[in-house]
Amino acid sequence: MVRLLSRGGNILDVQGIDVLNGTPLLDIKPFVPAFDAPIAERTGWLLANSHKARGLRSDDRFQSED
Repeated sequence: MVRLLSRGGNILDVQGIDVLNGTPLLDIKPFVPAFDAPIAERTGWLLANSHKARGLRSDDRFQSED
């Protein structure tokens, strides 16, 4: 989620965005749950392979390095 910290003219100061500094953005709009969080029609691989997904566990690659 991107948080708007401040606005000065056409400059937005944001936090939590995944872009390179100075990269132009094409579209910025507010998050509206009714439009931006649609109910999934299907779940792709997981639905077809749910029997394989049961019991799977992550390995050490996903552990925090605090």
